[in-house]
Amino acid sequence: MDQPGTVRPALLGLLKSAHGQYLCGPALARQLGLSRTAVWKQIQKLTAAGYRIEAHPRKGYRLLGGPDRILPSELSEILTTEWLGRPYHHLLSTESTNSDAIRLAQQGAAHGTLVLAEQQTAGRGRLDRRWEAPAGRALTFSLVLRPALPPSSAPQITLVAALALVHCIRDHYRIPARIKWPNDILIATRKAAGILTEMQAENDRIRFLVLGIGINCNQSRDDLQGSFRYPATSIAIESGAAIDRCAFLAALLATLETHFERLEQFGFAGLLDQLQEVSEVLGAQVVVQIGEKTITGKVEGMTAEGALKILTVSGSHEIIWAGDITRLTHPSR
Repeated sequence: MDQPGTVRPALLGLLKSAHGQYLCGPALARQLGLSRTAVWKQIQKLTAAGYRIEAHPRKGYRLLGGPDRILPSELSEILTTEWLGRPYHHLLSTESTNSDAIRLAQQGAAHGTLVLAEQQTAGRGRLDRRWEAPAGRALTFSLVLRPALPPSSAPQITLVAALALVHCIRDHYRIPARIKWPNDILIATRKAAGILTEMQAENDRIRFLVLGIGINCNQSRDDLQGSFRYPATSIAIESGAAIDRCAFLAALLATLETHFERLEQFGFAGLLDQLQEVSEVLGAQVVVQIGEKTITGKVEGMTAEGALKILTVSGSHEIIWAGDITRLTHPSR
């Protein structure tokens, strides 16, 4: 049992299975095939990793809690996906998980590879905007995808990811999240999450696509004060309680995997109705910036490919494939 890399997970598993009860050192040593001194050294390493373990001279050891980190050992215990989030690269801090994932993808990283950082110091959103992520309170991660889809489908993958995120928030926290086309998640008009998709492709196929997701999880109202383009919120603020980030990530990855598989199997049209049901922009008056061009009008719906259909103030009809919605109002609200 004392092969490198196997002892600590086995020890942690025994402590967890005791559900907060003490396990004596000699019993642990026998089960692990170690000396009592070696068990003590492994306990010290678990403590250094952030696990709260109480040691009693007569009773032994008991686990009081884990670190507020989404460690591979923690995620693997509850991850139910077949391919998404496997393998998992966990970082304490990085400038940008998208940049890290792109490097891994260029080196041949597998479809489904997950890169997550507890803190992101130079994260970026669409149009080179910054995404700030304080340590231990947000979810900031990127996924390497190699879908069997043409490059023209990349915007659809962003929308499907947004739909999966909305469904996960609604299903697990009963919060009415909605999509601000194409890549923001709003709760009561406040931004809770964003998605950034970056791609390398050839003429007829996607070489790889990196899907970056940033979610405000446990930030307080004070954490989210600042000069944001949209007022911000977090899942904890909206639910009224701190959330388990590891459990949320596992649930989200499962939902994302299901939605991606539906996209590849049935096409984007099979998810269009669900996207329109949770759209924040459908029926709204919007101002859309497309480079130097500005379009103002009412969003009438989405095309079968995911573009916006807008009736402009001049009475013409426009199809918007990409753009930045800089103003959004619902006359009926």
